[in-house]
Amino acid sequence: MHKIKTPHDSKHGKIFSWMVLILGFSTSLIYPIFPNYIKEIVKTDQNVSWFYASMAIAMLVGALLSTMIFKKIARTKITTWGFFFSIFIFFGFVFVTRLHELSFLAVLHVWIKLFLLMSLSLFVRDFSRMKDLGEEEGYYYKFNNIGLFIGPLIGGFLAALLNYEIIFIFSAIVSFIGLIYFYHQHIYVKHPALIKEEINIHQPNIISNIKEFFTERNRILSYFITLTMMTFLGFRNLYIPLYVVSQGYLESVSGIILALGVLPLILLEVKVGKYADKKGLRLPISFGFLIMGITLILIALSPYILLNFVLLILSNIGMALVEPLQEDLLFKNLSKEKENNLYGVYMTADPVGFFISSAFGALILIFLNFNALFFAFGILTLLSCIASLKLIKES
Repeated sequence: MHKIKTPHDSKHGKIFSWMVLILGFSTSLIYPIFPNYIKEIVKTDQNVSWFYASMAIAMLVGALLSTMIFKKIARTKITTWGFFFSIFIFFGFVFVTRLHELSFLAVLHVWIKLFLLMSLSLFVRDFSRMKDLGEEEGYYYKFNNIGLFIGPLIGGFLAALLNYEIIFIFSAIVSFIGLIYFYHQHIYVKHPALIKEEINIHQPNIISNIKEFFTERNRILSYFITLTMMTFLGFRNLYIPLYVVSQGYLESVSGIILALGVLPLILLEVKVGKYADKKGLRLPISFGFLIMGITLILIALSPYILLNFVLLILSNIGMALVEPLQEDLLFKNLSKEKENNLYGVYMTADPVGFFISSAFGALILIFLNFNALFFAFGILTLLSCIASLKLIKES
């Protein structure tokens, strides 16, 4: 999932730190259980992968539609209604028993989550200081990652002790807290960070937005860095829960692995952002992909399950080197005047990455096993390491 950044020193921007922590917490509560929850309906790991691939396509459609939606509807309304509908979507998962019901709610879920992420990102982008962008991203990735650390831990243990329904109800309650907090800040406090927007009544052209986005070299680079990052993230969130349960462990173990994997992000991302502001992006991004690739290949070669669980956690050290920098190139090459038009194009990297991870994974699992899956994704990230070393130019 994309993360949000707000300027660390801005008292007006701190509202978005809490917003993204709440959003990260509510969505990550279901991470340890959602792939296996889907498997109860679709029956096999391969079908779970294809289901995730179809949701990635739905997310891609949502990202393209957002280039029109964000020009016609104020971000404050999108954020308010996003949290409102999230409450009912999470409750709806409690009552799902058939595939078409699951598909309908899952499509709504990925669209709402995408629009919330985009809305908050564009709000806080207005408060970012360009010269300290890497450091500021690092600080507020940290808030999101605190939510992502707590969520899987609580979700995994509640699932092991109780049932999946409790997790969805808890996620709905957290979304309700997010709605109340944002509504209070917007309507009663009239927080100055929630600026009044000028809504463009003219219909934007999706095709022209796509063409314009991909005419600038650094925007293209930022897109493909994010694409690889989202492929790794989609792989982690989908296949770690399936892998853990396939080895005979409970969802609580999935929650522990996913949560502990967030610790490197919390501990390192601020330092990585500061380093990138002073020394550049090339080395941390390349080294991050190298760590991801090596750890995944080691898992493929290792017969020791507990060692593999440790390596899954350590692979996130590489993620911590890439994650706070993935939008740095973008925002330094995207004017505020064009952000509503072009940011949605950039966000298509999320669903495309998720589609690659799930569809590619499904094809591998048809013929091979989880070891081959780890090996293939390890090679993919190593190739991204080589490409980053060659293509990223420091100014």
